[in-house]
Amino acid sequence: MPKVTGRVDKKRVSASHHEGWDQALDKALASASRLGRRGTFDVKVEFTATIRVTNPGQIQKYNVVLEEI
Repeated sequence: MPKVTGRVDKKRVSASHHEGWDQALDKALASASRLGRRGTFDVKVEFTATIRVTNPGQIQKYNVVLEEI
């Protein structure tokens, strides 16, 4: 399975940070499903964020990358 990524802009997140990463993970899993491969895979799940440094700082985008190990 190649790397797949899910991204969610902060404008789509109304609650807490975990909601942003939950949505990004759902998008990454949906992308993996569209690859057409079936079966069980061990994957590394990487959670990252695009941030704006201000006082206080803000998350601009939530990112999740799935990579087969």
